[in-house]
Amino acid sequence: MKKEFCFIFFLFLTCGALVAQASFNLNQGYVETNNYFQTVSYENRNGKIIIEVQIEDKPYRFLVDTGAVTVLSETLQKTVTTHHLGSIKTTDQSGLTDSLNVVFIPEIKIENIKFKDIRSLVAKDNSALFFDCLEIDGILGSNMLKNTIIQFRSGEKKIVFTDKSKKLGLKRRHGFKMKVSQGQRSPYLPVRLLNNTQEGNEYVMFDSGDNKFYAPAQHIVEQFQSQATIYEILAESSGSFSIGFFGTAENNEHSLVKVAELTLGNITFEDVISPTIYDDNSRLGAALLNYGILTLDFEKERFWFESFDTKTTIEYKESVWPIHPVLNNQNELVVGIIWDRSLDDDLTIGDKILKFGNIDYEAMSHCEIMNSTLKVETDEALLIYQDQNSGEIKELLLRQM
Repeated sequence: MKKEFCFIFFLFLTCGALVAQASFNLNQGYVETNNYFQTVSYENRNGKIIIEVQIEDKPYRFLVDTGAVTVLSETLQKTVTTHHLGSIKTTDQSGLTDSLNVVFIPEIKIENIKFKDIRSLVAKDNSALFFDCLEIDGILGSNMLKNTIIQFRSGEKKIVFTDKSKKLGLKRRHGFKMKVSQGQRSPYLPVRLLNNTQEGNEYVMFDSGDNKFYAPAQHIVEQFQSQATIYEILAESSGSFSIGFFGTAENNEHSLVKVAELTLGNITFEDVISPTIYDDNSRLGAALLNYGILTLDFEKERFWFESFDTKTTIEYKESVWPIHPVLNNQNELVVGIIWDRSLDDDLTIGDKILKFGNIDYEAMSHCEIMNSTLKVETDEALLIYQDQNSGEIKELLLRQM
């Protein structure tokens, strides 16, 4: 059983209503190269997939995020040639909104593949946390991949980009139908949820910018529960545990849920536990790639998922600590969620986390916290924290739920 306490970092950017007077389509652009097959190595930074791209013959680091549109950092946008198109209202994973400029980039290259006239958002200075801590210059979003087949090979830390599924040895009959969103071409994969005899079916976004496994939307859980007992509700609490493009999510009611079986393609994951998120859609994140090779054909709207060890049933058990941390808007690691209500007399949402077990968060910068893969490998651990009201340093022994 996996025992861990670590910071959860989400990145999810969706496009909302158009604000600019001029109309434009973020899905414009094309691949100039034909009959291509390119294997690219990537860096895995705490579950984030980062590759090198070239713009104007210079290398830049981009996060591969199928849950986002393409984004340039403000610094990069000022460095390379772009053409301003207008602005658009955007909503991030945390539910916060802002208006960002839209530009088109004449060319982005991935090795020998030339992507032309790509529409991109331009990040503002208040989004520097993402770019600085991950040491990236931009985000490669799904709108850039709309005519491409992309295969994630996490065992090799490689991604394959191609325009011919036959080059991957894939057969159509072994694949499954997926959907892509109209707004930004994000991929949606069908999952079957089963709890005893109760069954639910849902298309969930595959979001490679989210480093967790499964994140059910709160309203989807409530909808299913009103019809059938698909999820086991383990705990309920108010708080926040995610940070989006525009800052830390506001406090909301969340549930900690368990689903007995989650099936993707012909692979079934058992005993999946996850907190709910406040978003229009549930999501599968990059942790899915720890279990197999995922291939997405954006143009023909088809996907393949092959487990590494040929198993069709995988036990996915993740034990849960009674609190969930979050980086607040002052870049401090604080208590974001308290799942165990018996701790309400000792802890308050917003109390600053100084140490947990053998992890000294007080000695770490916010970027080190965000990129950290340190874990507590015991059933119980001592939490040292600062009471936000009194300023007093306190200790509390926490046990796994």
